[in-house]
Amino acid sequence: MQAWEDFLVLQDKELGSNVVNKWLRPLKILHFDACNLYLEARDAFQVMWFEEHIRSKATTKFVNANKKRIKVHLSISSAESNASDSAQDKKERRYTKKQASHEAPPVFTFSHNDLDPYCTFDNFISSEQNLLSYKLLTQLVGYHPDGDASEAPQIDMTTYNPVYLYGGAGVGKTHLLMAMAHCLKDAGLNVLYSKAETFTDNVVRAIRAGEMQTFRRLYRAIDVLIVDDVQIFSGKSATQEEFFHTFNTLQIDDKPIILSADCPPSELKAVEPRLVSRFEWGITLGIENPARDTIQNILSSKALTMNYPLSDKVVAFLLDTFSSSTQSLIRALEALVLRTHLEQTSGKKPPALPLDVTTAQRYLGELIQQEKHASITPTKILHAVAEHYGIKVEDILSKSQNREVTFPRQLAMHLCRKQLKMPYMKIGGVFSRDHSTVMSSVKQIQKNLDDKDKETLSANQSALRKLKA
Repeated sequence: MQAWEDFLVLQDKELGSNVVNKWLRPLKILHFDACNLYLEARDAFQVMWFEEHIRSKATTKFVNANKKRIKVHLSISSAESNASDSAQDKKERRYTKKQASHEAPPVFTFSHNDLDPYCTFDNFISSEQNLLSYKLLTQLVGYHPDGDASEAPQIDMTTYNPVYLYGGAGVGKTHLLMAMAHCLKDAGLNVLYSKAETFTDNVVRAIRAGEMQTFRRLYRAIDVLIVDDVQIFSGKSATQEEFFHTFNTLQIDDKPIILSADCPPSELKAVEPRLVSRFEWGITLGIENPARDTIQNILSSKALTMNYPLSDKVVAFLLDTFSSSTQSLIRALEALVLRTHLEQTSGKKPPALPLDVTTAQRYLGELIQQEKHASITPTKILHAVAEHYGIKVEDILSKSQNREVTFPRQLAMHLCRKQLKMPYMKIGGVFSRDHSTVMSSVKQIQKNLDDKDKETLSANQSALRKLKA
């Protein structure tokens, strides 16, 4: 089919021939007409790769001689389904055949996320700047601090559908989502709380296992869907496609949807416009970083529930040291409690409570080092590299292919990979590039460093100094 060959040549230029030869050219043409092309993939991995990286391009760029769109239909080779017919499988079947009459067939299951029992409205301490958002959320789910839901002014949740919370790490988004889930479950509703990463993993598993109908029943036969960190959908075409249809189904049935992300819908990167517009249908609430006194109250409240006394000096030390997020602060407290318990049960002389600052520093040595590392973010890396080269962050993130921009971009990608251990796909989301481009960039910078290239070594060291200053 000439149109398909033309499309592959175009992808050669955009993705590189190695990528196209590995993922696209092996697709087998089954049959086609003027507006449809039926392809056969060797396995589910190839289907997923096509959906993630090519589907959106094919939708706009794969056209016939009359410039009309050609729709691509994908199926998995029947040989793949028979591939498991190995000697080992035959050996196992000889054993399982004997048990077939006694055992039920295995049930396909999906990953799920449990609710933290601590994350309730009772245990949430709201700062002044988030008070209005907090009150609206409690009214949406009928929460009342005295436990009498009948007295709580309740708003019909379908009035604001979806509810979209956004804010940085550690501001309390997950706590609020789980608190809402607890209230709605207590009211007898079938609530599904899921991290966006879990949703994505389940899409992949369902496609591989041919269980998409089971997947759809799981996420649609519910009363309320809550999805945490939807920015993870960035660049994942297959996931976005499935979530789009799940969203529509729940909306049509007037079932509430509650979402969270690290930015407003309009700032989501590599997320389809049709999803972004739907995220904006209801109400968008920003959750701001709590003030220091609020964080101190959160720490004291958590310590109280754990029956662990803290001196004012240790509280101040924890607040100053673990300032990247409330989550890191709570992790430090939990580590102190665990270390104290181990010391008390080791047979040694137990530490006096409350601990002094010196003992707390000794107990938290490893976490303190991790906190220093955690203060590095992709945004800080971009600013450090831009400052070294005397350019703007916007230049690094632009589409420019001038070496004055492409080399700093490659260096920033390398730093994200090495300093933050970010997956290639996630780095691609930050820079609006596909994962193969990111892999190539990281590999190039690493080669320069291994070859002791002076320019690369100098720029890398300069950026690291700025990040650790």
